[in-house]
Amino acid sequence: MPDRRLFNAALAELRQNPEQMEAVHEQEHCVVLAGPGSGKTKTLTIAMARVLLDDVVEPRGIACITYNNECALELESRLARLGIEPSNRVFIGTVHSFALSQIIQPYARCVLPELPGSFRVATREGIKEAISTAHSRLFDGVENPQQRWRFAEEKRRRDVDRTHAVWRGSNPELADFVEAYEEELRRQGLIDFDDMPLLAARMIRSHVWIRHSLQAKFPVLFVDEYQDLGHALHELVLLLCFDAGVRLFAVGDPDQSIYGFTGANPELLQSLTTRPRVTNISLRFNYRCGTSIIDASMAALGEDRNYIAPDDSAEGNVYFRSADGDLDAQATDVIENVIPTLTTDGTALEDIAVLYRTANEGDAMAIAAQGRGIPIVRADNRALVRRNSRLSRFIEACAKWASGGWKDADPRFSRLAGDAATLVYGVDATAEEQRQIEVELMTFLRGSLETTVWTHAWLGEFRSQVLNNWRRRARTITEDWAAIDEMIRRTDPTESHQDMPLTHFGGRLEASGRLNLSTLHSAKGREFDAVVLFAMNNGGYLQTVTRVPLRGFGKHGDCSM
Repeated sequence: MPDRRLFNAALAELRQNPEQMEAVHEQEHCVVLAGPGSGKTKTLTIAMARVLLDDVVEPRGIACITYNNECALELESRLARLGIEPSNRVFIGTVHSFALSQIIQPYARCVLPELPGSFRVATREGIKEAISTAHSRLFDGVENPQQRWRFAEEKRRRDVDRTHAVWRGSNPELADFVEAYEEELRRQGLIDFDDMPLLAARMIRSHVWIRHSLQAKFPVLFVDEYQDLGHALHELVLLLCFDAGVRLFAVGDPDQSIYGFTGANPELLQSLTTRPRVTNISLRFNYRCGTSIIDASMAALGEDRNYIAPDDSAEGNVYFRSADGDLDAQATDVIENVIPTLTTDGTALEDIAVLYRTANEGDAMAIAAQGRGIPIVRADNRALVRRNSRLSRFIEACAKWASGGWKDADPRFSRLAGDAATLVYGVDATAEEQRQIEVELMTFLRGSLETTVWTHAWLGEFRSQVLNNWRRRARTITEDWAAIDEMIRRTDPTESHQDMPLTHFGGRLEASGRLNLSTLHSAKGREFDAVVLFAMNNGGYLQTVTRVPLRGFGKHGDCSM
C-alpha cells in the first residue's frame, strides 16, 4: 500500500501543471501524450499510487506494462519512494513478462494442450535451428533461411489475429513458414519471446473467462511507452480494456517511436485517442531543456508540438562544431577539446554524454577516452553492464554495496536480497526461499568487504559461489543468466579486455566520475547537463549544452536533440 504522506508530498509537486494533475485524477480510460522531458514517468507513478490508494481495494491490484526491463526498473525505483513494492498485487514488467506470468503460465494448461507444462524459452541458437528446420521442410533452393525469416517475422508480429483473412490472404507462404517454425519449437517444448504476447492475445481472444479473471485481479492497466509496444500488446489492450472492462492509462509519444524494427507502430497509440470514452491529455511542459533546445528540436521535427519550458529565462545552448578527419580524428577532438572545456566550465564527467548511432562509433570514443585516462561507462551492446538486464544491474549494485555502500546503506542490503529473490523466484518466493537467498548473498558479499579485489576475479567468484546455484533453482525462465558470463569475458585481462578495481565497477550506474558513452537508442529518457552528438555526418558532430535546473525526480540539467 502506498504511503499517503509520501503520495501527498509528490502530488503537491504537480500543482503548477494542470495537465499532470488532470491525468493523475482521471477516472476513465486515459491516453497521456507526453513529449520528451515532460514528466511522464512522474505522472505515471503518481497516478498508479493514487489508484492503489483510492480506486482499487485489496486484494485486487494494478498492472503496469513497460517496453523493457530498464523502464520497469526505473518505475520500480520511483514507486519505492512512494512506499510501493512489486507484489502479487502490483505487477510491473515488460509485455513479455506480463503475458508469461499473468496469462500463459496460469492458464495455458487449460487451453493450450500443444504447450507442455515444462516449456522453456528458446536460446538464440535454438531459434536459428528451428528456422532452418522449418525452411528446409517448406522450401527448395539454397537461399539463406534467416533472410526469408526476416519477412516472416515481420508478418508474425503484425498480423496478430490469425482468424482474420489477412493471415493467409496476404503472403500465405510466409504464414506457412511461421507456423512450421512454431511447430518445430513446440516439438522441442520451446517458446520464443515473440510467442509470449502472441499466445497471450490468442488465449484471451478465444476465452472470455480468462479476460474476466484478469479484470478481477487487475481492474486498472497502465502502459508506458505505448508507441514502442507493437501489435500484440495493442490486441491485449483492446480485448482487456475495451471488452472486459479493465480501465486503461496509457502514456506515450508517437514522435519517440524508435523500435519499428521490432514491430512497434506509433499509429496504434494514435488510434486509441480516437476511441469513445477515452480522455486525451497532452503534457506541454519540457522540464529538461531550455527554450533554444526545444526550438531546435521542433525545427528538426518539422512541426510545432506546443512544448514550452516552465522557465523562459533558461535558454540552454546549442553549438555546431566540425572536425576534419575520420571517426578516430573526431573522437580525439571530442576528448582533447570538447570534454576539457565542459569540465573546466564546471560540468562533471558523469553529467556529460557522448551519443552516437552504433557501437562501432562508440568504440572510437572509448579508445580515445581510455587512451587519455578518462574513465567511461558505455550504454550500448558492448557495455559491461547492460542497462536492460536485471541481472547485470543487480550484480553492479552488489559490487557497490561490497565496495563501500554497506557503510551508508546505499544500496540497502534488504533491497539487494529482495531483488535477488525476485530474480530467482519471481514475486512468489516463500519466506523460507527468501531467507535462504539472504544468507547465501550475505555470505558471499561479506567476504568482499574491506579487501582490494579486482572486478574480473570477483565476478568469477560470484558466479561459482552463488549465481550458478541460483540459476539451477530459478523459476523465472525469461531471466538472462548468461549476462554474468558476458561480464566475465569483458573484464578478462588475458583477452586484452579492461579489468578494473571493484570500487570502480561499483560506481553508480549513471557513472560517478565516468564519461557516459551511449547509442541514441539507449539514451532515450536519460538526463545529462551536456550532450555531444558524435559522428553526425562525414564532416563533424553536433554539441549541445544546457544549464537548466531539472525539476521533478531528476537532479541535473539536460539537453536533448
